[in-house]
Amino acid sequence: MTTSELILDGRTLTTVGDFHDLFQACLHFPGYYGRNLDALYDCLHDYAAPPLTIRWLHYDESVRLLGDRAHGIAQTLRDAASEINGLELIIEVPSD
Repeated sequence: MTTSELILDGRTLTTVGDFHDLFQACLHFPGYYGRNLDALYDCLHDYAAPPLTIRWLHYDESVRLLGDRAHGIAQTLRDAASEINGLELIIEVPSD
């Protein structure tokens, strides 16, 4: 079984819309995807094809750019990963 990996790069995803665009395109969310945290959670359940690793690079940059919205996305991903067998979330913060 091959694990797929979706990379979220906090240096290049500078708006919440960028995150939703990436999820919709890479995980093949439907055209009616609501582009909010509830819709993200629901679509991860319905469209993510485990085994899947979501690796968030430069999370600190996302927090700098998006503040609490980055924390909200992260919590939604954590919640989904705790419920979906085969979905893993890895959040990386560079060390100085």
